[in-house]
Amino acid sequence: MNYKDKFVGIKVYGYCDGFFGCYAYEDKTIIASGENWVVAKDDNDSVVFASFDTPSDMEASVEKWSVKEED
Repeated sequence: MNYKDKFVGIKVYGYCDGFFGCYAYEDKTIIASGENWVVAKDDNDSVVFASFDTPSDMEASVEKWSVKEED
């Protein structure tokens, strides 16, 4: 499957299991994706990167993170 930019525009919420770094708690919008990585930007225009072991790990993580938890 071609993952290039498949996830662009998807909003992911919160900490995202630390994949974007230990201080990336803000909600983020994915701006680029590849075979096993995504780049996202938060509301403060900070750009963060996450890489995954496999494309299926990436797909499952983005699916999980794109569901906003109830407060």
